[in-house]
Amino acid sequence: MEIIPVDDHITAIDHDLLNRPGVGVTYVVRGDDIALVETGTPLTASATLAGLDQLGIAREAVGHILCTHIHVDHAGGAGLLAAALPRATVYIHSMTAPHLVDPSRLIASSRRAIGEKAWPLHGDMQPVPKERICSAESLRLDLGQDVVLEAILTPGHSPDHLSYRERRSGGLFIGDAAGLDMPHYKLFFPCTPPPTYDLEAQRNTIAMLQQQDISRLYVTHCGPHDDVEEKLRMAHEKLEELVEIVYAALEAGDEDIPAINARWLPEARQDYPGALIAESWGEMSVAGLMRYEKKRRERTA
Repeated sequence: MEIIPVDDHITAIDHDLLNRPGVGVTYVVRGDDIALVETGTPLTASATLAGLDQLGIAREAVGHILCTHIHVDHAGGAGLLAAALPRATVYIHSMTAPHLVDPSRLIASSRRAIGEKAWPLHGDMQPVPKERICSAESLRLDLGQDVVLEAILTPGHSPDHLSYRERRSGGLFIGDAAGLDMPHYKLFFPCTPPPTYDLEAQRNTIAMLQQQDISRLYVTHCGPHDDVEEKLRMAHEKLEELVEIVYAALEAGDEDIPAINARWLPEARQDYPGALIAESWGEMSVAGLMRYEKKRRERTA
């Protein structure tokens, strides 16, 4: 676990997602009240709580837990964190809030998408009491001291995906809306997972974000980035690169997902420090985009 200063009122806790530094963070946003943005997985909850202890933040001081979407590396720790933070309300899009109350179907779906090799590094979700969950799609959360978090609809990676603009910094907690950016492993690629990935929605989301006045991207995977225009341009280009590779494979009748991913992300080779991420999340992305395109072709046939 590492504490990463971000701004005078924002701190990132690197909670060693997948048992590795530089893969995922929970952001701590402080005004008069305190919010966490993103929960990590069930296995990162203890590191996040240790980070709060290191920051001198009492458990009762945290009033809010914001999730960008339902995936287990973004909302999976919500149950454990809510149990440990007795005053905190959990915010997520209303369409997937029921999965926090009863995560059984989500766990099964996530395990299939992530694969057996990486699944043990995620863990099983604990439920969140229904009365402690609020819908987030119209959220405007005033923490005081001009620290205001406002939800923006950013679907594509998942249909429930939200990002949160922070007024004082002008930054955006972007989740997976424009992919991951992990300088620690020299990895940058979009994440397009099954079963609900929507290419056109993600294209529209990236184009919309390119028109916004955003000073900084607070990326969940992993950390703050000031070169907003460049990051969004790269997100678009890397997404279209994946589209080209997957569509060419489908035209050739090739559905060898590991081989397709190796052509797209050579970092998946076993001697590369970020190999597990490039292999697991890369293959998941290839599978998600392939599923999307096959279903699209079925609809238009």
